[in-house]
Amino acid sequence: MSGSLVGPEMFAAWAHRCFARFWGFSDLIKSNLWLYIKNHKVNNHRAKKMLAGHIMLDRSSDDGLVRQLFGQIRQLIERGDLVAGFTLPSSRQLALALGVGRNTVVMAYEQLELEGYLQSDGRRGTCVSEASRGFLGGAPDARDDVARVRTASAPRLSRQALQLMSVERRSLPTPSTFQPGLPDVRSFPHNLWGRMLRRAARHLPLHPDMAGYAHYSGLPALKQAILAHAAASRGVIAEVDQVMILSSAQAALDLVARLLLNPGDMALHEEPGYGGMTAALKGAEALCHPIAVHQQNSFSQLLDRLPEGADPRLIYTTPSHQFPSGQVMALQDRLALLSQADALGAFILEDDYDSEFHFSGAPISCLQGLDRRDVVIYMGTFSKSLMPSLHVAYLIVPKRLVAATQLSLRNVGAVPSVVVQQALADFMADGHLRAHVREMNKLYHARRDALVAGLNRHCRPFLAPVVPDGGIQLPAYFTEHALGRGFDDKTLVPLLRKDGVESSALSSLYWSSQSKGSSKVKQGLFLGYAASNLEEIEAGVTRIATRLDAMAS
Repeated sequence: MSGSLVGPEMFAAWAHRCFARFWGFSDLIKSNLWLYIKNHKVNNHRAKKMLAGHIMLDRSSDDGLVRQLFGQIRQLIERGDLVAGFTLPSSRQLALALGVGRNTVVMAYEQLELEGYLQSDGRRGTCVSEASRGFLGGAPDARDDVARVRTASAPRLSRQALQLMSVERRSLPTPSTFQPGLPDVRSFPHNLWGRMLRRAARHLPLHPDMAGYAHYSGLPALKQAILAHAAASRGVIAEVDQVMILSSAQAALDLVARLLLNPGDMALHEEPGYGGMTAALKGAEALCHPIAVHQQNSFSQLLDRLPEGADPRLIYTTPSHQFPSGQVMALQDRLALLSQADALGAFILEDDYDSEFHFSGAPISCLQGLDRRDVVIYMGTFSKSLMPSLHVAYLIVPKRLVAATQLSLRNVGAVPSVVVQQALADFMADGHLRAHVREMNKLYHARRDALVAGLNRHCRPFLAPVVPDGGIQLPAYFTEHALGRGFDDKTLVPLLRKDGVESSALSSLYWSSQSKGSSKVKQGLFLGYAASNLEEIEAGVTRIATRLDAMAS
């Protein structure tokens, strides 16, 4: 090599051949990169140090070499160890130093350039882009200070977000004894459902329209199946285009609230009642006005009970199985509600959440089937009849709302998977839903009876259960004896949770500020019985009785 001018690239190649034999791969990386940085007079000591010793590629990692190299160089730039204008080794030199193919480095550089971290200059080569000055960089302690300040400060949220966050609703990771709202998912025909899903997936390529965006309000096959089911079991009167399919009942509530309510508009809701509706109304910044439903004929004198000048746009109700009392709205109350909603120019949102399950006599027909004024929006879900994780619910809207609802759904995008929709349509068309509901109806009837009998046997001095005609849950109110001893349901519920018994405090289902601390608020436990077998019900009741006895002593 004597007598010739030795450039940095030739020197690096020579160093590779010599050093690799004696000092190993790690020392080679450090030597070559150190010489490259020195020859190019890079004054950034931290850049020199990081490139010399901290690019570590693991060939056994699930992340490919390109991804690793890309990520490590990006991290050096984001941390400020490689500053704007720093020139990186050529792809050939870095590949040589790291012992990888040149294409690996080229692909990593190209991705970094594509994302704006690097820029190519024909004269200087590849260097850190000026855009990198936007990263925090600087000394580690300065960056940490900024991060701490940002973490400690509250994010700037919208009013709607703050309203949504104000409604506290507990979500459980795993099913627990007496958890309200939960069906028996263990009895769901999982193997059959798996076959339905596979069949639907195979069906998809045969129908290209299903793979696109055409059915933004739901698959026609599922709409037809839902309408046939709702007409036969609930007395719904509608046409297929009035059916809208969504990913959950909560998505349906949110859509209706946004469709009909401006901020400050009044909406009427039952109290005690379902927190999901309260969340949707608050998210829409509506003025929520409670209607007490602890007595019959709650809606008969609706107009007389409204504040002067009130102009409600929406009325939410659960007439076939009131949440949480389980009572059925009387026929005269239903007719009065329809008439008064028409007089007010308001729509009614009928939540028919678990009315498939009925234990004595014929089920009560839905409110929508009585509607001749085109004011009822009917909502149903498969979370109770099948299982919550299915994530399929539906609305059956008045004809005059069809176009607006379809366009809104298109822009909201709250529609479940097409494969799930097709599988459910097949499941219903083949009669499996009807058979499953029939089987679960017998099972839930026996479990309701077991829970009521157990509460009466073990908890009679303190709890008075209400026996519903159907559904999957029931309220058990504190007796005068329990209230006289100062029992508080919000104190009892977390204690029971420690014992593996899940329930809701009935007093927590009063959502309006007018009800807080009111003597009209009823206390007790809201208990689900559908998901627990007879042995679990007996054990759960025993735990409740033990806690009640401890509170009384």
